[in-house]
Amino acid sequence: MRPSARATAEVMAQVLRTTASLAFTDGLNPAQWAALRYFAQANASARNVVAFARHHGTTKGTASQTIAALLKKDLLERHPSETDRRSIRLTLTTRGRSMLANDPLNELVAAIDGLGPAQHGALASGLDELLRTLLSRRTESGERDSGALDASGHTGRSGAAAD
Repeated sequence: MRPSARATAEVMAQVLRTTASLAFTDGLNPAQWAALRYFAQANASARNVVAFARHHGTTKGTASQTIAALLKKDLLERHPSETDRRSIRLTLTTRGRSMLANDPLNELVAAIDGLGPAQHGALASGLDELLRTLLSRRTESGERDSGALDASGHTGRSGAAAD
C-alpha cells in the first residue's frame, strides 16, 4: 500500500528536524554550517554576501549576520577584490576547512549512503522534483507578494533598493 502524501511529508519533516538538531554542534548553528559548506564549494566570483543570500533564499541582512559570526569565530576571512575595492570575497580559513571534517550533514550523508542503489536513486529523483515544485511555488508566490524572495533569491520589488 502506498503511504499518503501527508504521512510522507511528516516523515520528511522529522528527517529535517533531526538533521537540523544535529547541526547545533561545535559552537555553530545550522545556518553557519550551511554557510561554511557554501563558501567551501562556491567559485571565487560567488563568494560574497549577495551570492550567498541568493543561493540560500534569504536576505542580505540575515546572510551578513551569519557571515559576521563566522568571521568572528575565525572560520571565514575577507579579501578585498583586486578589481573593485567595494567588493569583498570571502574564503574559509584553515580552521573553517578543518571544521567541515565534523560537518553534521555527514550523518545524513552516511544514512543516505546506506540505502540501496534503487532507493538512493528514487530518493534523489523524488527530492529533486519536490524542490523544483516548491521553488516554483515560491516564485509564483513572490510574484504576488512583492516582498517575497523568488527561487533565485531576488525580491519581487524593482530597483536597486530591492537587491
